[in-house]
Formats: sequence, C-alpha cells, structure tokens
Amino acid sequence: MENKVQVFFDSMCNSCQYKFKKVINVAKKNALKDLYDLQVFLCTVDKNRSINEDNGVVPLAFIFCKQDSYVFFWKEDLYNGDGSSKIKIFNNRLILSQATIDRIKEHNANNNELTVVKKKQTQDITSKLISENNTSIVKHFNRQMVIMNRQNLLHSLKTRKMILSIVLVIILLFATTGGVLGWYFSRLENKIINVQNPNYNWRINLNEHLKDRDLGGIDNNVEETILAAVKVKNSVVQIEDLYVKNATKISATVGVKSSSSLYDPNSSVDVHFVARYVTLATDVKQRSFPDVNLDEKPEREELMAIIFEANKELRTGQVKIKNIQGANEIVTADLTVLKSSDRYLPTDTLKLYFSSDNRKLLAEVLTNQELGDIINKKPETIIDKIRELNPEVYVDEIEFVADSITSKQALIKVKMDSTDYIVNNDVIKVNYRVFNPNIGTIKGKVKQPADKKFDNNVESIVQIKNDVILAATWGSTIYQLNSNGTIIEQVEQPADKKFDDFLTALVKISDNIILAASLKSIYQLNSNGTIIEQVEQPADKKFDDFLTALVKISDNIILVGTAKGSIYQLNPDGTIIVQVVNKGFDDRISSLVKLSNGTILASSGNSIYQLNEDGTIKTKVEQPEGKKFDNYLESFVQLSDDTILVADKNSIYQLNEDGTIKIKVEQPEGKKFDTYLQSLVQLSDDTILAGTWSFADLPGSLASIYQLNWE
Repeated sequence: MENKVQVFFDSMCNSCQYKFKKVINVAKKNALKDLYDLQVFLCTVDKNRSINEDNGVVPLAFIFCKQDSYVFFWKEDLYNGDGSSKIKIFNNRLILSQATIDRIKEHNANNNELTVVKKKQTQDITSKLISENNTSIVKHFNRQMVIMNRQNLLHSLKTRKMILSIVLVIILLFATTGGVLGWYFSRLENKIINVQNPNYNWRINLNEHLKDRDLGGIDNNVEETILAAVKVKNSVVQIEDLYVKNATKISATVGVKSSSSLYDPNSSVDVHFVARYVTLATDVKQRSFPDVNLDEKPEREELMAIIFEANKELRTGQVKIKNIQGANEIVTADLTVLKSSDRYLPTDTLKLYFSSDNRKLLAEVLTNQELGDIINKKPETIIDKIRELNPEVYVDEIEFVADSITSKQALIKVKMDSTDYIVNNDVIKVNYRVFNPNIGTIKGKVKQPADKKFDNNVESIVQIKNDVILAATWGSTIYQLNSNGTIIEQVEQPADKKFDDFLTALVKISDNIILAASLKSIYQLNSNGTIIEQVEQPADKKFDDFLTALVKISDNIILVGTAKGSIYQLNPDGTIIVQVVNKGFDDRISSLVKLSNGTILASSGNSIYQLNEDGTIKTKVEQPEGKKFDNYLESFVQLSDDTILVADKNSIYQLNEDGTIKIKVEQPEGKKFDTYLQSLVQLSDDTILAGTWSFADLPGSLASIYQLNWE
C-alpha cells in the first residue's frame, strides 16, 4: 500500500505522532543511512512466542500507542540478500516475541551506539538540540513521509554498518524520561536527564473497553439499567467507574468518574438503545420554580402550568401532582406517573419546589460534580474545587454530610440556615481523585548524632505512642527514634533474653505489646522495645521459613508472611492459628498492609496481590499496560490522606486502592537514596520516614533514615 505510512501516522494519538516524527528525524541524521532504508509496520507482541521464531531480527524502535503498536526497521535488518523478509509480514503487520522487543536496548549497547555523556553536558546539548530539531521536524516531516511511502516496496539490501550519531543518544534518553506510552527502545535503566514533565494521566480512553455501543432494548433509562446493559455488551468494562448523563429514550452519554484509576475521566462514549420507559427527570430538567406567587391553597392545574412552562417536553397527560404541602414561601409537591402512561417509569416520583423568593435547588446550580484531581481530601480543598468548577454556587451555604469524605467522593448538602437554596434532605455526590505528585519525594536525609548509627538494614519502623518510635534492623537490634528519625538510643535487652537472629518486621498489637519477627520465631516486646519473651508455638505448628512481614488485620487476627511465599494466621499473642497460603506467591512476602477501605495488599517479588480477610489470595494485581515496578518491592504504607506508597529497592510509587500503579514518584533534581529502600512509616504528626539498607563492604553506605514529603 503506497500510502501506508501516512495511514499509520494519521491513526496515532498526538503523543505518538510526535514520537513518530522524532524517530524519522533521528534516522534522517544517521550519516551512513538514508530514509529510503527505513520501514514501519504494525506490530503485535506475542508473549508466548519464542525469540527463535524471529530469526534474529532486531527493530530500531517500537512505539506502543493506544490505537495500535508500531515497529521500525532498517531494511538490512529485516530482509535477506534476495529481498525476501526474514520473518512473515502479513497485511503490513509483524508478530514479534516480547524477548525480541526487549533486545532493542541490548542491541544498541552491544553495537556501541550509546555514548556516555556527563549530566550537565548532556542537558546543555539536549536543550539546544530540542530547540533546533523541533523546527526542523515540522519543516521536513511531510517530505520525509513522502520518501518513506515511495520506497515502501523496495526491498534492496543495504550493507553499510549501522552507527547512530549522538543525536540518537539524546533522543533515546529524552524518551526515557517522558515515554509513558511505551518506548521499548528507550527503556534504559540509567536516567541521565529529566527535561520533560511526567505525564501522570496514563489512564486509558473509555472507548478502548466500551466498543459495543448498541445496547438493544432495555426496560428503562435509569443509570443502573444502562450501565448493566453496557456490562452485558462489553464484559471488560468496569462500570463502577462510570456514570450516565443526557439520557433519553434512545441514547445516553456514558462518562467516567473523576475517581477512576482505570479510565481517563476526559473520555466518554455515546450509547444507543430503545428504552421501554424513561424517568420523569428525562423530561423535567427544572424542579425548582423561584419567584412564583401562589394562593394559600394552590391548585394542581396552576402548578402543572408552571412546571410545563419550564419543561416543554413533559407529557402532562401522563403525570399527576400529589402531596401539595406548605404555603406562601415554599410549596412542595410530588410529580407522579399515571397508571395509563406508556412513557414514564410507573414507580417514578419527582419532588418539586415552588418558592415566592429566589431560592433554587442546589442540584440545579452545582451541576459539575466531577471535580478531577485534588491534592488532598481536606474539606477546604474540596470546597475550593467546587467553587472553581461551579462559580454560581454560594459555597458558604453548603456543607458536608458527616463522615462522608473519602479518598474518592464526598456528599454535599445545603446548610439549614441557607437563604439562597431550598433546604431539604437531598445530597449531592461529588467525585474526585486525590493526587499529589509531590507526596513521596525526598525531603532530606536525616543526619544522625556523631556517636550513633544503625548496625544494619533498617527493616521495620513502627510508632507505638506519640513519643515512642521503634526501628528494627537486620543486625538483631531495636532502636528508639525521635519523630524526626534521629536515633535516641539502641535498646539494651535483658541479660537473659536475645533474638534468634536478624529482625525483619514489627507490628503494634496494643500500646503495651509489640510482636517482632526474627528468623523463624515471634517475640513479644514491651512498648520500649525490650523483649518480654519468645513465643512458644504449639507442638504441631511451625513456620516453613524465616518470617518477612507482619500486619494486624483485626483484634483477633495477625497475618505473617514467610520467605517461601506462605502466609499464616496468628493470635494476638503471636501463636500460630493456621497456615492459609502455602508457597502461593512469586517470591517471599516482603510487605503486608491493610488499607482504610478494608483491602489487604501483599507484595512479593515485583508483584502485588490482593488478599481476603483470612489471608488467602484474592487476586494477583494486573498492572496497566506500560506500567511496572523497576525492582523487588519492599514496603507499603497508607498515609493519613489515604495515599498509598510502596517502595522498591530504588524508587517510591503511588498506588491506587486496588494495588495498581498510579505514578512512579519523580525525585527532585539532585536528590536520591544512597542505598536500597527497605521500610516506610508515617507518624502521627504526618512525618514520613524511610529506612534503607546497609552495605558493610561499601564505605559510606550505612543504613539511613530519610524524611519524605507528605503534602
């Protein structure tokens, strides 16, 4: 197909079109090749395919786009000397193994295509090149596309050696920092510069899941009915993240709640159906009627005329008014459906309000209930967002329903003393996503007193009381800390008591009792960190390996994980109740956490699992495409604002409540962890402490405490 490159380009999203241009521009600057040698194909990555089936081909670049995937080849890498392709090409599409895609980085390195450039030098060069190349890309892109299209069917072999200029290095590194859409060739582990703001909205377009939009016949156009039909036609759709607006008898718009961790809240889909009945709200858009003068006992006909004047679509012959109450300032009435109605849902009712002053229903003013991202769930933050998106709302006259604020939504009602809104029992739900990219960034490394240091990895940190913070180390030692992370003292154990070996986890049972995991044993500790006793297990029960993680699930149940990937239930005194999982995880259980919504998460290797209340595995969390952890996970913490952090050996991630990655936290320029991360905790004053490893054979690589930003 002569114009296939243009077709590919037009089908890409804007971000991938920009990256497409970058690839072409880089290829053009290769002194030993020209654009006639570059080809692009659609690509399917088969994770079950063997690398041997790919016959040694290695692409120049790979783009994962929301619409499709695209792969770039120099012709000499794809075709044999006789012009035949090394792998099968069908309808301009290749099938490659995941291993071949992963070889792109390795191939570049083995062919010395990367040059090590000092950080400042790289940044200066990059800034200059980006400035110069952006203009060049726009100017020459159309001509380059024509060249590629014209040469698409030429399969002549080029034998000149592939050497990329330093421009490729810069663009590769640039793509590494900004490539959230899946540049496999830029998945370099050494990030040298960061010249592009991270794109935090990786969430997918609803169109990718909601593809069948013809829902057929449905009973009514109530939101729950429409979403249930959407689910029947599109089984992968997560309908709890969706809402319905603009519903008619034959169509509606399905939108995404701001709180969704899966779908882009800016996306929506129009669906079509034939509803047997519609709600009264379909035709009655205005329910409050200000500035009306009514008699002491208003007639139904008078009220119906007022309603119809504001709602011309209403079939007045199919409804009736009941329960007229009040007089003078506020009159209320119920609009109900006649049994003979062939349009309206028989059981539907709408409350209507008629006022002699200018009072309105809050719901008719607070119309934008999807608030988007907010940095925290403080009441004033939510109110400010409501004011921003609904400028006509008098925020001084609204308030929150008690205890209704969560990490995803809040309920709003009118204050009882409001003078502008109709006071009733109606509540309005506003949705949002609590998201602050600064949470988890390094605030600073804690400087310890000159005469104090940790003897080994800081494996676990727990706050017992406001003034008592304990840290356990791999060196079998308990330390007392100040709230800023500095060491107060090493806890001196009684002469007749000591731990079996290294410590791995602490959990607070009460203000007076702490459980500690050491090798294959559980110890009870006092609140000051001294040993009470080693827990004696029942004769018929023992752990299958050394213990790695502890979490309190309830007053009666403690869960402990082991190095073999097993989970046990414990009594509050540390004795074994039962083994509930036998080696059912990828690796050792490195951390356990119970979230405020009841979800229990476990980390094992570089995977996260959801657990049931009893500790059994509920599901292994599938991360979004293009998102993964760089290394083994070590520690969870849920913060006071419900933000969830998890640390792998080198990085901090923010998670959604289901355990999927929200973002990888980008650390400020010049700040990094000296050694591997091992433990996380948030104190009662909101301070976040992170403990690290100790490498005894590396000078200066002692275990440390870092403070992280929490707002």
